[in-house]
Amino acid sequence: MFERILGVLIGGLLIYFGYRLFLSLPGKRGRDGGTGDFSFAGGNKIKLSKVGPGVFFAIFGAGLIVFSLTRSVSLTASEPTANAPAAKPRVVATSTFKFVGAVSVPETDEDRARLRAETQQDIVALNRALDSAKAAERPELERAATKAKLALMEPLWAEDWGDIADFREWLDRGGSPAAGVQGAVDFFQRK
Repeated sequence: MFERILGVLIGGLLIYFGYRLFLSLPGKRGRDGGTGDFSFAGGNKIKLSKVGPGVFFAIFGAGLIVFSLTRSVSLTASEPTANAPAAKPRVVATSTFKFVGAVSVPETDEDRARLRAETQQDIVALNRALDSAKAAERPELERAATKAKLALMEPLWAEDWGDIADFREWLDRGGSPAAGVQGAVDFFQRK
């Protein structure tokens, strides 16, 4: 997350300083003069007029912010074996985790199964807490728990759980769920 925050801060600074540079050009004002030419392979050209160099800093800063917010963060963690010599640790396994925002996204079916098992424990804890809540607190807690459980389940969704739109419809209207989402409903309600 530090990488994302740093990317957004640097992008914001580039936009700000580009704007300041655009406004402070000597001679011709940034708004009134300046050109920029770009040539691409194949003889294609783009010519911008009435721009200053600050505009390009601002464009680069905006691009950096977009890039920073649309790419998933990847973390690789390695664990040495317990019986390996201390001087030369060996890597037993390498795990790769992908995050979108702060939510883990599985890359393989094995990752999905592992993350579902971990998430199932959280959902069971939420369901048990909901069961032990006082009657006066229950409606508010039930709404919050439903949102939390859905947020935990969405990144782990796959074809075996059916269509997420059918699941959401069941959450909204209640009653009996569609046959295709029964696996997801069981996961959602497990205690």
